[in-house]
This record gives sequence, C-alpha cells and structure tokens, in this order.
Amino acid sequence: MKRVIIPVILLVLGIVFGGCHNKQGGEKKKFGSKQKDIIQLYNMADSIYYKEGRIDSLAFLRFIDKAVAFAKDYPKDEISPDMLYRAGIGAMIIAKAAETKEQRATYCKKAIAIFNQFQETYPKHEKYKYCYYQRGIIYDDILGDTNSAEDQYREFINRYPNDPVAQELKEYIKMLGKSDEEIEEMLHLE
Repeated sequence: MKRVIIPVILLVLGIVFGGCHNKQGGEKKKFGSKQKDIIQLYNMADSIYYKEGRIDSLAFLRFIDKAVAFAKDYPKDEISPDMLYRAGIGAMIIAKAAETKEQRATYCKKAIAIFNQFQETYPKHEKYKYCYYQRGIIYDDILGDTNSAEDQYREFINRYPNDPVAQELKEYIKMLGKSDEEIEEMLHLE
C-alpha cells in the first residue's frame, strides 16, 4: 500500500508547491523581515529534507510554529496561505518520522488542525481542496485509519469530481486496507 501512495504524494506535492517567491511583472516581490524569517526557516528545513534525505524535526517545528502564528496574526498577507499549507506538510513529515506512536499521533493532530485552519481561513484558495487529500494521507499512510482516510478521499472526489487527483483517488480507494497480495491479485484480474 505504501508503495502505491508515495508516488501519488510526491506527484501532488510537486503540483501543489510552486516557488516560494511570488513574482509580479517578472520581478521578485520584496518581503518584510517576518516574512523573510518564515521563508528562511522553511527553506532550511526543506533543503535538509530534500537534499540530505534527513528530517530536522527542530527546524520543521520552528518553521511550523512561526508559520501558524504568522498566518493567525496576518491572515491577509500574501505568503500566509502558502506558508500555512506548508506547515501542515511539515507536520506530516515529522509525524511520518516520529519514533513513538504518541509522537506520531501528536504531529498528525497538529497537521490536521493546520489543514482545518487553512480551510477555515482561506475557503477560496486553490490549495483548499488539497487539504482533504492531505488529511486522507495522514489517516491512511501515517495513522493506518483507512475508514477516516476514505472519508477524506471521498469528500475530495465528491467536491471536485473532474480534478485529475479525484480520478486517481477513485482507483486508490479500491485498494484501501488491502494487503500487497490482495492488491496484486486485483491488478491481475483487471
């Protein structure tokens, strides 16, 4: 099951994440010091994760805390939605790498709360719909709660039936909770 979802996660993360700097008229926008601090914290945690293949939980936690606080204090700032969404992804990354069940549950709750906050604060944002998908991943891939995962995936499918991710999720739901052997058997029957 994990072999199936990891490529989907990477695909969606690639689609959802653009560059950190917004451009207007071909020029990079200038950010204030609070914005720069958050972007720098994100870039540090992210580069360690993607370039070195290791997770610096403290770097992610610093970024998450700053991003959540910034989005709460400055919800209309242009970087707030993107940084808040990335904070949710960061909490997922820490949850996935957690050493204990308790830590995993704590960071999953944090990620879910961040995605809920995102949807409450930015109901018209383009990443709004992906919060359902990310919560589905949390329940499925990190917590192993396939029923809750299916609820989130179905919510995405029902709200956005024409989205390419919805088409993939329709197929993926058929495999939820099945062993590798059962999935292999299903694929051979088709």
